[in-house]
Amino acid sequence: MIKLFKQLLLLVVIVAAASSCIPNEKVIYIQNKEDVAELGLDTLIELSRQDYKLQPNDILLINFYSREQSAVEKFYPLLLRTNALGSNMARGGGGGNGGQQNLYFTGYNVDKDGNVEINALGRIEAAGLTTEELKYKLEDLIREQEGVNDILVNVKLDGIRYTIFGEVNAPGPQTLQQYEANLIEAIATSGDLTLNANRAHVQIIRQYPDGVRIHEVDVTERQLLQSPLYFLQPNDIIYVPPLKIRELGTGESALQTFAAIVSVVSGTALIINLINN
Repeated sequence: MIKLFKQLLLLVVIVAAASSCIPNEKVIYIQNKEDVAELGLDTLIELSRQDYKLQPNDILLINFYSREQSAVEKFYPLLLRTNALGSNMARGGGGGNGGQQNLYFTGYNVDKDGNVEINALGRIEAAGLTTEELKYKLEDLIREQEGVNDILVNVKLDGIRYTIFGEVNAPGPQTLQQYEANLIEAIATSGDLTLNANRAHVQIIRQYPDGVRIHEVDVTERQLLQSPLYFLQPNDIIYVPPLKIRELGTGESALQTFAAIVSVVSGTALIINLINN
């Protein structure tokens, strides 16, 4: 009986060692796997940036500036005018007080038809434009329709909102108050990926004007830095699948899986021993 138990235990050790070990190559980020010269250490890697085009459900902070308060106050909803307008140079916007309030309630929403509604200007088509393009469009409209030459408009997104889930230590929605953010920052903000995360097949569900597309990236490869997918876009959904190792045991790690198997084998051996006795 003892011999049988030792054989079973040895088999478990061999199987666990062969199947539960995760090599460093599957865990380390942005490796130069193919030793590409232009991706070597201390070399300058050219980034591929893409300007974000506004889409339905985006929330914007829009500020209007002028030396004359009367020239801009009518562009704000009545309830926001007190907080939005300053004394010397009239200023403010959908956020009020420099955008410190919750923009869900006070911001300018891009509706399902791609329009943003602004007091005194009406519904303005915004989808498909960058924030800078919308800024100049509003300034031109105000100059043409209202005859106000002393006008400056500022348009900002409500940060970069994204959702990450799967093999992540802190899954859920996140908002980065930045103009630009990348995938590595998103992962770090979410507490990093778990040991069982399949870093070679991270999926990004990205919205486009005509629908959504699912992209797949390998965050262990340095070539990611040259991809447009390296940069986050608002409303990205990031899914991190598990490695196949998760199918081999009940633990969150190889050590936990090994402990669970040893416990089962020990219990089985004990039952067999009691029956034989």
